Amino acid sequence: MRAKLPLAGYTVALSGTFPGTTHPTVSNRITHLGGNGAKSVTADTNILISTPADVNKGSKKVNDALNNGVPIVSIDWLGEVELSSDAVAPDDFSLVTGSAPAADVKGKGKKRAASLDTSNAPTAKAAKVGPLDSAPKLEPKVGEGSVLKSRNVNIPLDEGCPLQTYRVYVDSEGIVYDASLNKTDASANNNKFYRVQLLWNPTTKDYKTWTRWGRVGDRGQTKILGAGSYDDAFSNFNKKFKDKSKLSWDDRGAEPKKGAYAYVERSYEPDTEDEEVEEVAANGYDRHSRSVSPAKSTLAVSVQSLMQLIFNQQYMYEAMSDLNYDAEKMPLGKLSKATINRGFQTLTELATLLKRGVSSRQEVEDLSNKYYSLIPHDFGRSRPPVIGDTSALKREVDLLDSLGDMKAAADLMKKDLNSAEKSNALDRQFQSLGLEEMSVIDPNSNEYHELASYLVGTKGATHAVDYQVENIFRIERQGELDRFQQSTFANIKSDRRLLWHGSRATNFGGILSQGLRIAPPEAPVSGYMFGKGIYLADMSSKSANYCCSYNSGGHALLLLCEAELGQPMLELTQASYTAGEDAYAMGNWSTWGKGMTGPKAWKDAECVHPSLRGVKMPDTSTLPTNTNIPGTHLLYNEYIAYDIAQVRLRYLFRVRM
Repeated sequence: MRAKLPLAGYTVALSGTFPGTTHPTVSNRITHLGGNGAKSVTADTNILISTPADVNKGSKKVNDALNNGVPIVSIDWLGEVELSSDAVAPDDFSLVTGSAPAADVKGKGKKRAASLDTSNAPTAKAAKVGPLDSAPKLEPKVGEGSVLKSRNVNIPLDEGCPLQTYRVYVDSEGIVYDASLNKTDASANNNKFYRVQLLWNPTTKDYKTWTRWGRVGDRGQTKILGAGSYDDAFSNFNKKFKDKSKLSWDDRGAEPKKGAYAYVERSYEPDTEDEEVEEVAANGYDRHSRSVSPAKSTLAVSVQSLMQLIFNQQYMYEAMSDLNYDAEKMPLGKLSKATINRGFQTLTELATLLKRGVSSRQEVEDLSNKYYSLIPHDFGRSRPPVIGDTSALKREVDLLDSLGDMKAAADLMKKDLNSAEKSNALDRQFQSLGLEEMSVIDPNSNEYHELASYLVGTKGATHAVDYQVENIFRIERQGELDRFQQSTFANIKSDRRLLWHGSRATNFGGILSQGLRIAPPEAPVSGYMFGKGIYLADMSSKSANYCCSYNSGGHALLLLCEAELGQPMLELTQASYTAGEDAYAMGNWSTWGKGMTGPKAWKDAECVHPSLRGVKMPDTSTLPTNTNIPGTHLLYNEYIAYDIAQVRLRYLFRVRM
């Protein structure tokens, strides 16, 4: 069943150069969603999709949008629309001060909720917004978590707070007076937090300020401030926030001050209790349904088991712990997209310093401290390590990539637990993925045999992996075929291949629901060997190395993807962070990192399934061999697609490793 077109009635204009894609491809995506493209910006335009560089330049379209009150958003807004059944308010994706709020968007934009506090307390001063005719200016914005969009939200008191009859104060504009602050200083072995909340008692109208501080991983010390009046508590809250961050509360979204605590934005989307999520994963029903028998799942047993793996809370925790992320300080459900993007921005600054090679250690340490302050890490009593080389940088890029996918899975679980109670929870989790198809392949079929042979027959000699295939699923994501057929790639000189992609099992809630994605503009390009793109392989074990099965009970998930690589590809024999830009400049659609070992022969994948006619896959009747590529620094082939429309998910393997 096809989703409704979320941009029906919308007119969308484009400006700037979008990394990894082109204006025609973006226009096709807009059309596919029901929207209309516009070559210029007028009062009738609903949205302008642009880039930070184009906004800074003050292009004609940007100025026209500002003068006409048209919201200016990043291309991430379009990606969010593709995941939604309705249009998405542009506020969280705004690129400039003064963009029209969601309520002003002509179409289906949603207004912010009305006052959430019915007390007589004064309204706090709102953050300043510049005039529409002022020069375009990038602004570190407070993202989706800072302002409530629903009345149906319970803001939890900080752990250990004894004021159980109190609530976290929310002003008439929906601003939540709850601040998490972090400060890391590697040289001093400091990794500290500070939490401050403005609390009120709805019965007595009494106000207090709660504070807690200490080393990350410890409970820390606490103190309650205030004589009971709103003014006193409000003053204490603002003073503590400014003392620690060197910023006013109104400016909390600004760049963190050097040597001060950094504000870590939290998401306040409706959440559920951890034990409720765990019970769903284990039993297929939630605690609200205990009075009735749990509904029986309509899914195949293997699909039920797959849902339990993908949405396993314990495995998510282990994956985050392995990467030193402090999930206690900032649970996935409370992590905001703006915080992840800020982390990427800081890593990009670090990458720039490392690339120059002449930076002082102090500069690198300062940025490392800033990053750890924004993205909470738990190093125990160990000294926080300086992110001083490419290897350390890539590890943090991997963390942020994984956090994005795991956050998507956590968000799906929250939606699932807030939905109808009579249906089976595992069924609801499956439906939340939005797949057009997930069929279990018969182990006795030729399709299964060909696929299993591809898996086992492309193990690299340097990779110590053994596979035990549990299930193979034929999958199709809703809209991926249409997206490809309506894109530029349907008409280019073709080189389609069936290739591997591996990732942590806990990332697959995000991958299956949103598709394989390209790193955001904020991410450092040097965190990726051949630039920002979708990385694929013709050797299964190369992709399997990214599955980290030790974090998921020995279970691993591998994708087989149909990728239109185009002819010719940019061919390289060593890493190049600028490969994406170079390929684009040379008219190539993809990069082929040519390795020392690869398939000896290829065959038509029609032997697997009729729908794969014309797609190439390795012929495993002959073993992979030495490619004799002169001067290559790569052990195995890598293929990088720079546009999401080039790649379709076709098969999902569940294996033991």
